[in-house]
Amino acid sequence: MNHKHWLAMRQSGWFSVLTLFLIIGAVLLVLGTVGLIQYNAIQERIGENASMYEINQAHNFISLGHNTFLGIGGVAAVVSLLGFASLRFIAPVVRGNTRRKRFLRRVGTAVQYIVAILLTLVIIFPIYWMIVSSLKTSDELLLAVPTLWPQQIMWENYPHVLSRAPFGLYFYNTLVSTFLMMLGELLMGVLAAYGFSKGKFKYKNTLFMLVLGAMMVPLQVTFVPIYVIISRLGWLNTFAGLVLPNLVSAYFIFMLRQSFMSVDSSYIEAGKIDGMGRIGTIIHVLIPMCAPTVITISIISFINGWNNYFWPRMVAPLEARRTLAVGITQLRRTFAGIVTFNYNEIMAGAVLAIIPIVLLFLFLQKFIMAGLSKAAMK
Repeated sequence: MNHKHWLAMRQSGWFSVLTLFLIIGAVLLVLGTVGLIQYNAIQERIGENASMYEINQAHNFISLGHNTFLGIGGVAAVVSLLGFASLRFIAPVVRGNTRRKRFLRRVGTAVQYIVAILLTLVIIFPIYWMIVSSLKTSDELLLAVPTLWPQQIMWENYPHVLSRAPFGLYFYNTLVSTFLMMLGELLMGVLAAYGFSKGKFKYKNTLFMLVLGAMMVPLQVTFVPIYVIISRLGWLNTFAGLVLPNLVSAYFIFMLRQSFMSVDSSYIEAGKIDGMGRIGTIIHVLIPMCAPTVITISIISFINGWNNYFWPRMVAPLEARRTLAVGITQLRRTFAGIVTFNYNEIMAGAVLAIIPIVLLFLFLQKFIMAGLSKAAMK
């Protein structure tokens, strides 16, 4: 292969994609080979007369899935090699012919549309299945062969859910706690981001590194000490217990800092000349100029608070402060505390819970994209 062909292949947008496929295929083939060796060794040790339970207990994930790894890895490797061959031998011929180039461009566009549609269908299918399941009878939902459309539409599942659980109370608790968390995260995030972006104090960058380090610590690690503090303060089953541990987000501080840093300092100086203090500069200069990021932070915070399950499940087990995410799980215990198989009503409750989030995203998605893009530019 001469240098001209190699350079043309490297400049192609498909070269990096095919290289990634080749690497993934090679890794999967290695895992499959290791799994095959382990599988044969384990089978010799346990014997041919072992039961299926003994086989599953003796093998690990790699040895049991060696056929899958080898199959997927082989397909990825073959696709990447065929792609490289196409770039080397077919692409030069197409580039020399305008008609062929136009035809190939149309084919590429059609393939992009097909892939985009397939990915969209895969992503929205769980939502479709949830909605369809909420309209089925309990017996139909438990059939061995699932149906893609209800044989009998049961609109009464929704009134049953509203009558069996105090969804109004759950909605109120979720709305209040989510709004307070959003307000706290936005206020703390804006003030901290201003200090880290425009402030001048010692060890500023070191402290910001510590804030970024907090992004890597999951809630499960700090759950026990925070729960003990909330319990000793007597804040279980209260809004204070739900809200206070979630008033600060390191990720939001990072996003707002990156957005504030994109604002030229001359605007800050102009605000000071006009007599603005720090708070006035934040309110009248930084927030309006970084409005997409601020709106994005608010939307993401609201969505996270609305969907939060783990922490409300721990600190608000009683019905008085139970949120929607936790309340849906209680639909299985609707008959004197006995667990039932009313999955259709559980799905109906889930549909009711996600309606505000879906509407919020549909109307404000442009702000989310603009805010994330602006924060990533700096």
